[in-house]
Amino acid sequence: MREREAESRAGQSLRSFCRDKACGAPHLVKAQQLKNRWLVDFETAGGLYTVAVDQGGNTAISVWDKNSPR
Repeated sequence: MREREAESRAGQSLRSFCRDKACGAPHLVKAQQLKNRWLVDFETAGGLYTVAVDQGGNTAISVWDKNSPR
């Protein structure tokens, strides 16, 4: 899987995840390949999201609170 396909699958997964939530419009921040999967980062007004995309096209979303202390 190439970067463009991973970004596309991640965006579809995030839109589906945010359908019933007030996530805000996602903005692609970056994508990076780690071994056999892609990590695609998005930013919205309500939070930061990382979508892991494996070679089979499966996705998993992690949500990061923008307002938490670092």
